[in-house]
Parts: sequence; structure tokens; C-alpha cells
Amino acid sequence: MTHRWISERRTFKILLEPRGGIFAITMKTYSYLIIVSHAFVGVKRIRTQDRVVARAGYETPRVVSLIGELYPGGVSWPAPKGEREHR
Repeated sequence: MTHRWISERRTFKILLEPRGGIFAITMKTYSYLIIVSHAFVGVKRIRTQDRVVARAGYETPRVVSLIGELYPGGVSWPAPKGEREHR
């Protein structure tokens, strides 16, 4: 059984587990994730409505792989003017 610590308070969310951790800043349109795991250390910007962390079962390695599947070309930073992402 894996032990996890999850804190979800409006804008700031924290997930800590033995295989890594995620600190998320959630806005209306995008979430900014700071991810630390064995496979990846970095920052990712994802669409909030995709609910990536919940869909990955709150497991850091699965979050990283799901982001890779949902955003194969990455998410542009920032989105070009007049162009919206449709997924």
C-alpha cells in the first residue's frame, strides 16, 4: 500500500508520495505543475479542465506519462495571439 499525502485547497495543491511529488498552482484555464520524480523534474503547464492528476490516480509517474500522451507536442507558452488550443 502506497502512502500519499494530498492537500487540495482552491488554488494551491500538493501531492507527496514515495515516487515523487507535485505542487500545482491552479487557475481558471491552466494549471502549472512543478513535478519532482525519478523520471522527470520540471515545470509543466496543462489545461485545468483535463483533470490530469485525478485521471492518473494521484500517482506522480502516471501523471508524467499522461501529460506526455495528452500533450505530445507540448503546450505552447504562451498561446499565440488569436490561436486557442482545442483538445
